[in-house]
Amino acid sequence: MVPVVKQALRSAWWGTIAGVGALVIGLAVFFVYALSEVLAHPGLSLEDGYWIGRLPWTGIGEGLTVIGATVAVVLGTLTVWLGGNRWKRALVLVPLAMAGFFWFAAMLPFPNGAPCTDCAAPVADPFAYAYSLPVSTVILLLLPTVMIAVLAFTSRPARARVGDGPAA
Repeated sequence: MVPVVKQALRSAWWGTIAGVGALVIGLAVFFVYALSEVLAHPGLSLEDGYWIGRLPWTGIGEGLTVIGATVAVVLGTLTVWLGGNRWKRALVLVPLAMAGFFWFAAMLPFPNGAPCTDCAAPVADPFAYAYSLPVSTVILLLLPTVMIAVLAFTSRPARARVGDGPAA
């Protein structure tokens, strides 16, 4: 393997780990925040705590989850393409397409409910999309992230063995 490709593979592999780490931290922020709402208001469920959505925790959780998952998808795909076999390269296309569809849907502006001459035009907000449609986010972004991460983490090349030449 060419040294430049080997370095790119190593960087993409570590970037995938960082993306998955940010995703896990973002999900933990959502869980801890929802749990704190449940503890503060007995009778609420975790889902109720999630939908309360107080700032800044909702924004932090959204950002870490969406950005972390996207980084893991992009760099995980690069890791598979650089270090995986042809079957893994083919398999990675399905979850990549799912994540791409998430971003396509998330970048569509929300439709206007009623005409408003004084209102600004609606803009795309992928973070609000992810928060407002959590099932869609899980199916189209988080599940593909897990699939790509598994493929990427199993595509890491073997370490150098005795007799492979000088250490890099």
